[in-house]
Amino acid sequence: MRLHGSSVLEINYKLRNIDLNKEPPPAWDTDECASSGSSCTGGSNNGGSLDSSTAQFRGVRHRRELNKWVTEIRPTSQKRKIWLGTYETPQEAARAYDAGIFYTKKKIPYNFEDSPHQLRNHPIPTELPWENFAALVKQRATSAAKRHRANVQDQATAQ
Repeated sequence: MRLHGSSVLEINYKLRNIDLNKEPPPAWDTDECASSGSSCTGGSNNGGSLDSSTAQFRGVRHRRELNKWVTEIRPTSQKRKIWLGTYETPQEAARAYDAGIFYTKKKIPYNFEDSPHQLRNHPIPTELPWENFAALVKQRATSAAKRHRANVQDQATAQ
């Protein structure tokens, strides 16, 4: 098949509806991003300016249709993710994500400094099959979120 007057690259650009020869849209202009204070990354809920549907916690995202906060984690040695749950507040989801970090032994920062200390009291047995390990991590993540909810409720009643 012979292409008449156009290269393969031009066809790919047309198929993707992208013209790389044009200037980027103003919303993606780096000068505008810097002056507005937003991250202009286009997809992250963890940075930039906060509104009611964004979280400032690592590993937490908002499901607008449910009006809830969800979290999941992928252990470094696995291709599959572990679903850690759906929660009412971003803080609960962040506690669950911290439990996921702790039990999968990922080398990333925690959302809360006291998470490792709290989770050391609830160890997971080593050498479990993947399905059992994932289920136990999810259970411990849910428990961590419930403990956070109970602590918040206790503090609210004490005041």
